[in-house]
Amino acid sequence: MVERRNGTEHTSGFTLLELLVVISILGLILAALSNGVRFAGLAWQSQERHSARQGDRDDVQNLVRNLIASGTSFEGDGTSLRFVSELPEALARGGLYEVELHKTADRLMLSWHPHFKGASPSTERTDAELVKGVTGFELTYYMQAGGWQHVLKAGTESPILVRIDVQLGGARPWPLLVVAPMIDTHQLH
Repeated sequence: MVERRNGTEHTSGFTLLELLVVISILGLILAALSNGVRFAGLAWQSQERHSARQGDRDDVQNLVRNLIASGTSFEGDGTSLRFVSELPEALARGGLYEVELHKTADRLMLSWHPHFKGASPSTERTDAELVKGVTGFELTYYMQAGGWQHVLKAGTESPILVRIDVQLGGARPWPLLVVAPMIDTHQLH
């Protein structure tokens, strides 16, 4: 569009070159914004996966902590721990169970079956996988007489502390877990 003022011609509007420059700049801004949004989405997903893994580890540690804390009649060595305890309410099973925490291949396992006094009838054991990718597993027991030990014989005093050290493959750290079982009142007399 051409306008005439005071005898001179003035053009209003933009030239094709100006429009191309503006469109190019807008395209670059949109590309940068879309890459930023994509990066933020990937970061969000990565954080969610990390939180889920951490939440799973916390859940497993809380389960093991609660089982051992309420357990009695401990027996174990450096690779497995057996005791009697109640199972979590979430499993909807009442009564006492003989529980075993042990490593099988590259998995940390929890096994249980009903506890009976005297000769127990043959019952099927239930196994649950707690953690995959276990490269190392060690149990130690702190006894009032003798300090930290690797063997806990049946019929002896309950440990004051149980230390569970799990090593996982890759870069996934597993915090050292130390649990204090409940006080066995029979030992106090």
